Amino acid sequence: MNRFIRILSLCLLAVAGTASFGLVTSCNITGGGASGATGGLNLLVTDGPTDDWQEVTVVLKSVSLHNRDGNSWEDVWTADPAAPDAGKVNLVDLSGVALILGQATIPVGTYNRLKLVINTDPATMKLVDDIGNQIDPGQITVVDPGRRGEIRIDISPAITVVESETTNLQVDFDLAHPLSIVNLDGKVIINLQIRHKALPRRILNLQFARSIGDLTAADGNTFTIKTLHAAEITFNVNANTIYVDADANQPGTFVGLTALVGQGAALVASNMNSDGSLYARRVWYAAGVDTLPRFTPEGLVRRVGDNWLRILIKRTQTTANLRHSCDWNVDTVFVDENTVWTFQDNISMGTGTAVLRHIRRGFRVEVTYANIDVYPRVAKSINVHSAHEEGVITDVTDANISFGWWDRQVRLLPYSAVADHAFAWWYFGLPSSASPDIQDFIDTVNQAKSAHLWIFAHAGLFWDQAEGRWVVENLVLAPEKLRDPTKITTAYTAASGSLGVTTYCSWDAGQVQDMTVCLDTIGNLQTVVGSFIFNATTRVHTFTVPVLPSEWPALLTPSLPKVRVWVRPVKATDGTFSWHAYTVIAYQSINCPFVPAAAGFAPAAVFFIRKGSSPLFTLLSTLSRYSPEVRLRAAPPRFCWSILRIRSPP
Repeated sequence: MNRFIRILSLCLLAVAGTASFGLVTSCNITGGGASGATGGLNLLVTDGPTDDWQEVTVVLKSVSLHNRDGNSWEDVWTADPAAPDAGKVNLVDLSGVALILGQATIPVGTYNRLKLVINTDPATMKLVDDIGNQIDPGQITVVDPGRRGEIRIDISPAITVVESETTNLQVDFDLAHPLSIVNLDGKVIINLQIRHKALPRRILNLQFARSIGDLTAADGNTFTIKTLHAAEITFNVNANTIYVDADANQPGTFVGLTALVGQGAALVASNMNSDGSLYARRVWYAAGVDTLPRFTPEGLVRRVGDNWLRILIKRTQTTANLRHSCDWNVDTVFVDENTVWTFQDNISMGTGTAVLRHIRRGFRVEVTYANIDVYPRVAKSINVHSAHEEGVITDVTDANISFGWWDRQVRLLPYSAVADHAFAWWYFGLPSSASPDIQDFIDTVNQAKSAHLWIFAHAGLFWDQAEGRWVVENLVLAPEKLRDPTKITTAYTAASGSLGVTTYCSWDAGQVQDMTVCLDTIGNLQTVVGSFIFNATTRVHTFTVPVLPSEWPALLTPSLPKVRVWVRPVKATDGTFSWHAYTVIAYQSINCPFVPAAAGFAPAAVFFIRKGSSPLFTLLSTLSRYSPEVRLRAAPPRFCWSILRIRSPP
């Protein structure tokens, strides 16, 4: 999990979380409404890397879309009981790639919500932590007050399905979200009740996870496979499609592929056409699924040398019943003067080792080897699918952004002016507010700097072929955490909608500063308030989230010994700025045994944890994911109890 995801993890309370995995589905849909008119829909899901889990496998049971025009739910997919793996997906496999498990046909209309039902029986789930320990199903608790396994996602803006056209819908989620999957020494809570949104996305340049399945049909310039999820996916081919006969271990042909229809299998690397259809970039085919490649050539860059790079790649193992397990390993790839580099398949970056100076840790690349059986392996070609930069913004001008970490040199990146890829920026959680206004961006950064706050950001990069350099296509500003200790000086009231705090300068720990922070109860990004209470007598720790707005005035007062606050600057129409809170965590300590956490707190789950280390450090280890500067791993030995309470949003 990269550092930017760690910075953002708390603020995902109001955005995407565990529920997003619901889009992993195969779609076999009938019906066309009263008129019978239908359109196509590609349902996609993707995720960022995580270092907390090796595997998180869940089972989806059904998918429905809400038709706003008819105010009705359309049942678009139900798992086939005859296919034991239908709806089953390992979320960790989706590290930076999108998964399509079906191409839906649904009635035309406008859809604004998605309803997903998952199997909440822990016995159907498989969770393996970062050191390889599988969580016993008996240690998994699913927070699902309705007991229906339902997850509802707002689609904003709504999508409109047009007759005979294909619409794309993608949901991103962060597997590191600390309140979606909480792991406390082998005791795991999965919370299905976090609010989040799905967004229509421009996905032409998105890399898709490999599809594997039985060959069921081929006609002209298309072929179809039936995946292990019982979904039938059709791919187009063209003159650029590369075929590999895995049985003969040599280049193949479309004719060789079609000869195996009804009796063979294929592994497909694909992209998306502008009309929403899929086309196959590379196809491996064989008479049996076990002969297909045991690894896929894409991976995440980990280190870069003078003539080599190390990438984290996925090795797979298939069986005759199409079960597809995997793990991740680091491979070293060598580059010579003949290695050809591209960005997103068709943008030339040059040849040879000189291009390595443009490659960074975290880039997603796809490698074609000159000879896969010869070691050391030399790359014939390397395609960069996605590139990003992250860190602290140290300076901005009307031409460039300066990025840096405390332990890295500053990197200067210009704004993109490439056609169809011009620069845009937004606050985390508000992609619909993307703005191309560079001056507004400069003003916002300078406002944060004037308040002496660190400015964290994640930049999506695009290769400017004409200039031979990376440029910033999109930039997301992370929440800015007020430095500890922060204390409330003016209590929150519903009338003011704000609270006053005193905190310390991020750049100079000895400098105290006062701020007024607004809390939002309406709008696209509402403030999330949580409460952390430590009872010194019983040594019980209670964490409740979210605290309802009606309870904020009683909780957020100067009597609190400490609060943690994440904020963003918001520019008004008159050009002035105010600070708005993403998240506020209130900390309290009480000395009397069995004192309630707070009046009116009705937890959705109460989870007891028996362990051999301090519960304070245990819980802080989880909470540390909320903050970039806190990363706790060790704890002093102590034998005691701990309680974690999670409340569901209304």
